[in-house]
Amino acid sequence: MFLFFKVSNHFFIFFWSPKRLDISGGEMIYHHYGQRCCNSCADITESSHWVLMEPSVSMETGVPVYKHRSPPGSFECAVSGLRWVCTGEVTLQYHFSDPDVFRAEVAMLQYTPISSLMDIKVLSGELLEAHLPHFACLDGSTSSLSDAVRVLRGADTGITLETCELTRFHAKLLKPSFSLTEVLVKIGVPVKSHLDVLIYRTRVTPLTLLTYVVPRDASMIQAVEEDIREIQDAKKLKKHRPDMSIWMNTKFSLTSSCPADVSPPEITLKYIRPPDLFQVFIENADHCFDLELISEGQSIWKATIQSVEYGETGEVARSHKMSAAASRHSRGVFHRDASYTSKAARADEEEGKMATTSNKDQLFMIRPDLIKRISGSVLRDLLDGLQGHQAPVLSGREAEEILQSTRVLRDQVTSLIDIVYRKGEKACDIMLSMLEELDNYLYRDLVP
Repeated sequence: MFLFFKVSNHFFIFFWSPKRLDISGGEMIYHHYGQRCCNSCADITESSHWVLMEPSVSMETGVPVYKHRSPPGSFECAVSGLRWVCTGEVTLQYHFSDPDVFRAEVAMLQYTPISSLMDIKVLSGELLEAHLPHFACLDGSTSSLSDAVRVLRGADTGITLETCELTRFHAKLLKPSFSLTEVLVKIGVPVKSHLDVLIYRTRVTPLTLLTYVVPRDASMIQAVEEDIREIQDAKKLKKHRPDMSIWMNTKFSLTSSCPADVSPPEITLKYIRPPDLFQVFIENADHCFDLELISEGQSIWKATIQSVEYGETGEVARSHKMSAAASRHSRGVFHRDASYTSKAARADEEEGKMATTSNKDQLFMIRPDLIKRISGSVLRDLLDGLQGHQAPVLSGREAEEILQSTRVLRDQVTSLIDIVYRKGEKACDIMLSMLEELDNYLYRDLVP
């Protein structure tokens, strides 16, 4: 199922007491008490009679499939926040689906998403209600926001839109029938978003933190985990949840209380995959220091990071290969030694061969890794730069065809590389030079 809202997101925190319920199926269920985690919308009432339920998880298809079997009652999935009400025993399952499945149709209808696209199936029993989680904050919202929200149902034959009841954290449906489903909001209706802050340590000396600020959305958390997976020894610090929401498409910055290089200087809040991130480099980290998010001159989140969380400064961090996450937004603002790249460990004679390789051959040699690891933002910057070069490498028509022929990032990158490669040595040289400027870490990792 999907939730869609004008550019905005939303999140919440749950607290529960570990009281085991005796039900069939062996699943752990806990009484759940709603905890207001957003000061912006704290005056909006929310029922707290839901029972939090841990799903069973299957990986048979390579994609996590979550399954619940519940007795009569009102329940909430501990993974996604999906809620349901039933008067008899129900078995249901769901998984997160590719968010681009209906993106073209949704865009044509002038809507935008506010939650995960989920494929939900009721295997047995019947639901009286389903409550689909969204990440939009209802602070200061008017009836126009509720009027602008729709639930999308998708199938091979097309899509339909249905009305729903919008609550603080969910979109409510009565007697739902499921398929691929999502909730949308009409583009042009302003929406605020609740946030999650996810921090990963990739090195201790110098301290290197990758910091994601994303809409509160379970599939977005999965996207971050996939983005970070290639980094060896990455350590996840505890998740933070700001108690203020901000408008979608708002710019915000990240600051540190101790001297640090933060790249990029600003990020715009968007619901995109892979999500944008800050890289924080601290040469001499204090025993504890503060990180703070600033948006429109206002602090929206501040947290103290202690050495016990990220590791002692004397710890020796092992070498690792930088992933797409670690390379995104890099501009070479922080010196890194050879341990930042596995390429630097290659034999001297191999590096010598690369030094005499033509630009066309270099682009061809790095093509597989570049397709896998380049970010969407760097691709867009490359397209703009190649069009705007003094001697344009790409025409506007070619750039448009790259973006419109497919919505799959890897396919777009493949098309760009193939077009530039066919244009010869000079075009390849220009593209490689732009890649070095736009994403220095990725370039240095691919081209010694």
